[in-house]
Parts: sequence; structure tokens; C-alpha cells
Amino acid sequence: MLKSAIWRTPYPSVIWFLVILVGSLMPVTSVSDFSLFDKGVHFIFYAIFSFLLFLASLSYPNTQGSKLNRWFVVLVLGTSIGVCIELIQHIFISSRFGDLMDVVANTGGLIVALFIAELLNGNGAL
Repeated sequence: MLKSAIWRTPYPSVIWFLVILVGSLMPVTSVSDFSLFDKGVHFIFYAIFSFLLFLASLSYPNTQGSKLNRWFVVLVLGTSIGVCIELIQHIFISSRFGDLMDVVANTGGLIVALFIAELLNGNGAL
């Protein structure tokens, strides 16, 4: 299923980005200072985003054979998006606030999913 051509395009990652964006910018009525569940959601959403970005990167010539290039593209793009969303929350949305721990959870999800994707790719599963 993941070897289908659609998974190796940017479309799934763009759609997932929009899901993250809408969920991150919706106003909320109550926000706890630190919730393990909240950090877990950040971790999982960005892990999925990382995996989809990884699949899309497999079709671009400068990332096909280079693990370093793939990781760089996925980590820089994913982390930049996460930081930008946290800044937008902090500056523009009165019921939300930017949280450094959310960025840490996002980045953790990106990295763990990259390891898993590389293992699957090395085993020929992708």
C-alpha cells in the first residue's frame, strides 16, 4: 500500500499539514500548563507528518540515495512548521499560547518517525 505512487508525492504531507494547522489554530476554552496527553498528541501528529514527508522525499533525486539529505529536509521543514505554528498561537490567538515543550514533542515525533521510516526503507518495506 505505501509503495503506491500517491504516497511518494507531497499531497499526503500537505493534507496532513493542513490537519495540524487547523487543529493548532482552533481556539480552545481550557488549556493546561502541561499535559502528557497534549504532548503525546503533538508527538504522534508530527511523527505522522515526518513519515509522510519521508515518503515524499523518496521521489526527489537529491534525497533518494542520501539519508543525510532526507533527514535534513524532513527535520528542517517539520521543525520550522512546528515553531511557526507555536509562534502564531502565542502572538495571534488569545485562547492559545506557544509552548517550547510542544516544539520538543513535535521534534521528538519527527526524529522517531525518521528512524522507523529509515528502518522500513532499508528492509524494502517502503
